[in-house]
Amino acid sequence: MLRFCVLLLFLTACKADQPAVLAGVVIKVLDGDSLIIRDAANQEHALRLAFIDAPEYSQAFGSESRRSLDRWAYQKTAVATVIDTDKYQRSVVLLQIAGKDINAEQVKAGLAWHYQHFAKGKQSTAQFALYQAAESEARAAQRGLWQEASPIPPWDYRRAHPR
Repeated sequence: MLRFCVLLLFLTACKADQPAVLAGVVIKVLDGDSLIIRDAANQEHALRLAFIDAPEYSQAFGSESRRSLDRWAYQKTAVATVIDTDKYQRSVVLLQIAGKDINAEQVKAGLAWHYQHFAKGKQSTAQFALYQAAESEARAAQRGLWQEASPIPPWDYRRAHPR
């Protein structure tokens, strides 16, 4: 399977009209929306999950968000479609493990926001609607961070707590 994924990486990287695809085993989960994979060539890639923003580790539900991503991804084979590169030189990706959209799973669990600011213009209409529905469902069910009366979005938290 991994050899096929590496071949897939080579083939998609060669076509200008298709996004690059990274494949490998998740070796570390950093927080609720970032991790590191190691590919078949033993190269490590820092990844940031696209279209979502998880609570910072020091925020309410930050550790729960990280644990959730860890359960989904740690030591599992992942396929990551690269959408962009962020200011920290991480690949911003759609992450799939065993056919599941892990980005959306974090939102469904109430452990990440749909990051609409980044998603507009980059996320397909159908996928945007799926992520919006996942967030609405999590809010209505008061899952995860939606248990809080007024959860603070991570982008507001970061602005109030600069590093």
